[in-house]
Amino acid sequence: MRILFLMCAFLLISAPTAAAGGWAVTYLDPVPTVQPSVTHTAGYWVLQHGTHPYAGDDLGKTGLRFHSGSSDLVFTGVPLGEPAHYAVTFALPEGVYEVFGVQGMFQDHAIGTLTVPGTLRVNPVDPQLALPGSTEPVPVWVVALVVVGAAGVFLVLRKRLRPAARR
Repeated sequence: MRILFLMCAFLLISAPTAAAGGWAVTYLDPVPTVQPSVTHTAGYWVLQHGTHPYAGDDLGKTGLRFHSGSSDLVFTGVPLGEPAHYAVTFALPEGVYEVFGVQGMFQDHAIGTLTVPGTLRVNPVDPQLALPGSTEPVPVWVVALVVVGAAGVFLVLRKRLRPAARR
């Protein structure tokens, strides 16, 4: 019994937690040609699982991050009328930038590459993100709870059946 308890405790303590649905995608509205040092406005959507607005209370700060060389320029977005729809204004010097969606509580999403002056080349969304069953893993604590429950039922039944066997 002690060994079973210690094994379950170790499983609960050492196993990583699995956050179901812990990813999102940033989709930009059509972006016109971007000119150097000119202020531009871009709309964008932050969609959990790439399909729907975040269902929680507060997504957190969203925006766009432009990475070039060793520097990052981050521009914070403002919410628009529809859920999960935002707008951001930005001005960039001439150059080539990796563009990331800043997604509040979710990890930044790599959108594509922007050449200034020029246009945005959008990265395709990783198909591995949307594999059936890949977004809702069973948390480790649920598995551990089932194991502990089964062990408890086994021990209770064993104690009840043991005196009957001795008679």
